[in-house]
Amino acid sequence: MKKLHIILVLLLLALATPTFAQKIKGKSKAQLEQEIKSLQKEIATANELLKKTTKDKEMTLNEVSILDQKIRQREQLIKAYNEQIAVLDMEIDQGQSHIKSLNSELGNLRKEYAKMITFAYKNRSHYDRLGFIFAAEDFNQAFGRLRYIRQFSDARKKKMMQIAFTEQRITGEVEASQKAREEQTALLQDEKNQRAALQREKEELNRQVAKLKKKEGSIQQDIKNKQQQAKKLQKAIDDIIAEEIRKANEEAEKKRREAESKGKSEPTQKSSGGGMALTSAEKSLSSNFSGNKGKLPWPVERGVISLSYGKHTSVVSDKVTVTNNGIDIATTEGAQARAVFDGVVTSVSKLTGSNMVVIIRHGEYFTVYSNLENVSVKAGDQVKTKQNIGTVHTNRTENKTELHFELLKETKRQDPANWLSQ
Repeated sequence: MKKLHIILVLLLLALATPTFAQKIKGKSKAQLEQEIKSLQKEIATANELLKKTTKDKEMTLNEVSILDQKIRQREQLIKAYNEQIAVLDMEIDQGQSHIKSLNSELGNLRKEYAKMITFAYKNRSHYDRLGFIFAAEDFNQAFGRLRYIRQFSDARKKKMMQIAFTEQRITGEVEASQKAREEQTALLQDEKNQRAALQREKEELNRQVAKLKKKEGSIQQDIKNKQQQAKKLQKAIDDIIAEEIRKANEEAEKKRREAESKGKSEPTQKSSGGGMALTSAEKSLSSNFSGNKGKLPWPVERGVISLSYGKHTSVVSDKVTVTNNGIDIATTEGAQARAVFDGVVTSVSKLTGSNMVVIIRHGEYFTVYSNLENVSVKAGDQVKTKQNIGTVHTNRTENKTELHFELLKETKRQDPANWLSQ
């Protein structure tokens, strides 16, 4: 019987935990909290990168791009706040409904217990245990009466326990609902503050863009020059990777012929892209790299994406379209570039307009780290995830420290933002 009581207690304790709605539009409350923290961190980094720019000082094009990106992050943050507030609305509504249901349940339990007490009181003369038992006609009837008394007593105890734990559950629900309300109030205030900050930033962006538009012609020329440098960088990267693929296939063919002459078979195979021969170890490395899509560490410890992957119209001039083969990450002066995954350094070179460039191979995948001031690795080096490979160059004229990062599967470029952890 004691075991039964323990099981009942544990069951009721489990039921005492508030059960609120935890998701909205596919995002859990925990996911939204993480998203909010991540966006707050990115905005803080952007603020740090822009802190040298006073209100009266004219921003560089790079700083305007960072401010524009920060505005986008702020808008995402406000959206996350609103989704979190909606989750709390659901929690509060469901909590109130649950409290109402529990109060109804408690009322019924108390009525049932009152009936049991009333019945026991009215028939108290019959519940003198010894008299009731000894008045039995035989042993079996006496035993039955004893068991009845015990069952009635146990039933009263269980009902008391149900009442106590229902009251406990109501208290828990009320406290959780109150906590949700307080959290929602705080979020509403934060959301209001974020909207005010967003408005100020948009006004500042408009002021700075208006200033830069006065020299739109020189900005257009500067963008064109950088696009030409980007094309040179793309060709250099493509050539290096094509040569790496050629050497890998040549080496595989050589091993195949040597093995064939000895009557053996060499375990090399084409990559999933179909153009590059991989050893078993390289195939495994490729698989591990692919399996970490969306979870790779950033190529710098702290930074914000100042220019995303693909085609873009300039913030200042809509007459020039910029194509980015990777992502540009604005970071702090002296920042170290780091490998995003285990691999082998394929190439270290200095390209005009791109400073030092490091290419790392991860099986059939390649990562490119461009605009490095100096490097600490050389071709052929084995590198580990998050290993420093060089210092990001700081352009003091444009007041920016920016890493250009690319990711390719053989010769096919990918959007690096889809591969990095959020």
